[in-house]
Amino acid sequence: MIKTLFKYSLTILCLIIFHSVSFSQNDSDGEEDNGSNIVIVRFEIDEINMKFRDTKSFDDSFLKDLISERNGDDFDIAIYLQDVERLKKYYFDNGFFDIVIDTGVVYNSKDEEAVVSFSILENKRYRYYKLQYDGLDSVSPGVNNLIRRSPEKLLQQGSFYSKDSIKLEVARVLNILNNNGYATASAFDPEVLKYETDDNSLKNKVNVTLTFRAGLMYFFGPTKITFEGRKRYNITRDDISRELTYSENEIYDKDEVVNSELNISKLTILDNPRINIDTIIDSQKKVYLAINAVIGNKYSFTPELFGYYFQNVFYLGPGISFSDKNFFGGGRVLTTSARFYFHSFNDNRLEFVNSIFQPFLFNNRQISGTWNAGIQYNLDKVSNVTEIKTNFNIGYDLPSYTYLNRLNAKWNIENKRFILKEDLRIDTLVLPKFDYNLFTSTIGFSAIHNSVNNLQFPFGGSFQTYEIEESGLLGNLVKKFFNTQSFSYLKFTNFNAAYLNLSQRDVNVSSALAGKFSTGIIIEYGDNSFNIAGTTVSDDRVPTDKRFVCGGSSSIRGWGAKQLGIVKNKNEGGNFIFESSVEHRTRPFLQADNVYIRDLGFATFVDLGNVWSEIGKFRLNEIAIAAGAGIRYYTIIGAIRFDIGLKIYDPQPGLVGGSNWLFGKDAHFRDKYNFQFGIGNTF
Repeated sequence: MIKTLFKYSLTILCLIIFHSVSFSQNDSDGEEDNGSNIVIVRFEIDEINMKFRDTKSFDDSFLKDLISERNGDDFDIAIYLQDVERLKKYYFDNGFFDIVIDTGVVYNSKDEEAVVSFSILENKRYRYYKLQYDGLDSVSPGVNNLIRRSPEKLLQQGSFYSKDSIKLEVARVLNILNNNGYATASAFDPEVLKYETDDNSLKNKVNVTLTFRAGLMYFFGPTKITFEGRKRYNITRDDISRELTYSENEIYDKDEVVNSELNISKLTILDNPRINIDTIIDSQKKVYLAINAVIGNKYSFTPELFGYYFQNVFYLGPGISFSDKNFFGGGRVLTTSARFYFHSFNDNRLEFVNSIFQPFLFNNRQISGTWNAGIQYNLDKVSNVTEIKTNFNIGYDLPSYTYLNRLNAKWNIENKRFILKEDLRIDTLVLPKFDYNLFTSTIGFSAIHNSVNNLQFPFGGSFQTYEIEESGLLGNLVKKFFNTQSFSYLKFTNFNAAYLNLSQRDVNVSSALAGKFSTGIIIEYGDNSFNIAGTTVSDDRVPTDKRFVCGGSSSIRGWGAKQLGIVKNKNEGGNFIFESSVEHRTRPFLQADNVYIRDLGFATFVDLGNVWSEIGKFRLNEIAIAAGAGIRYYTIIGAIRFDIGLKIYDPQPGLVGGSNWLFGKDAHFRDKYNFQFGIGNTF
């Protein structure tokens, strides 16, 4: 032991002496010390190595993220030794109580560079032997069972010791107590006992004791509501109290307090509403709560700059909106917006929309509704479209314990006036320029599951939508009485996405795998013929904005928007689509000192899929495959994306592409890639 300590101390002393001084050199980068012949030389870190002498439990890149030193930094012996302690602490906190880390630095005097090494001997990782929960004797049997027998217990006999897992287990127990009446429950520091024994069954084992102070079981008392602000704008206590998910005299539940806060936050006229504990009366076993409702401005003007996808085509534009945050009372919100969508000089849109959001619809806090009404003017190279539209949406939030989170119902009514500015060819038919009216009424229902854990950089959970849409029931009735056209079809869509954490941490996650699978089908029924300039057209006339299109920055990225499809006209799309993607996302600079590069990220991806005119024409050898890479910059409005997608397999290469495969015979690379831009994650 004494020899080892002497050797370690001598090594450190030599490192300090060698790092601090070197023999006199004629080097312009050296700093002369008070005119003497000793020159202080700064060595730049050229390489950082992690060397493992037995087992290896963590990746090199992950361990390098834990330390302060980086390639290119000036080597500093003090920081180096601190990094040794940082690594030791991390290993210790994860059960490597006998960790040994030796140091090693190789200096290159010629290039003034240093190679830094950490030699790691992990030794055995400790496991839990006995787990004990103290201080819960006064807790009701039902709550005790939730704590001790829950399948969500994070500590299990025989599993590896982890300080973070112990913290999370303490938090889990406190959460159960807080949600079952024990509002003042607290925990003491965990007690960890390490075995020092020759008994092989107890070697590398620890006992952990978690001790809690449960306190009394409490019930909800009255909730006091006070207002703060220059004006009340007809906000009443009932507008707030109706959003509370708990009632007086119920067992105290912290989650219900949080849910109530979320409901109250839907009243946008209130600034950051919070529910706080006002007082606790032990004799009554009551928790009295207080809400200080700070009323903000009722009216607001908001400039907007947004990106918008319409049929895989990206539009960018400015807008302005006016909001009345308590329109005729009841927390109702009126928003009036004007927006300009720009894709190119030949394709842009102007839109005016009025929207009313109604919380607490049908006197139910789980139901909310939205009514939108507006006009949109679309201008492209060959046509002008004026669209008057209105839609009604009702959403129902399901309980948190169900797989599905939300149910939606919608009713869209649109009247379009289409003006063709030049002759149009449909197959062998040539139509002169004309105008006509189109009336559509669609009713849709959707179910949503959402357990995604992070909107900006998802690394866990999944998202699914299931939607059915019908058009024609009302439209065909209107067509009988008015000079208009309508369509009859059923549309089914399904979208699935899942996310997996590839890093070894749960916060500041730097690496994630994302996957997507989506499909959709349109089934036409009834009489879909309509009259244009005296000519009846009846072949595949589902509206183009309802069809599926393929290619673009949120689709198969080897192709541009609406450039892919086994259809007559790729711009119009088809009635059956299948798409799937796998994408690896990484943020390697999260720990960087430079704040401007922390949110810089990269992605690699594989996309496959296509769109067909109908499901009966689906063929496996017509599935397009793309792969590529891109750069991301994560902002508060979402990821700004630049991607390059390569056409690995093109089912329709044509004369320009030359070959189905990217590196096939006669392939023309100039047609085998596409650049993509977008805002927000691809999925």
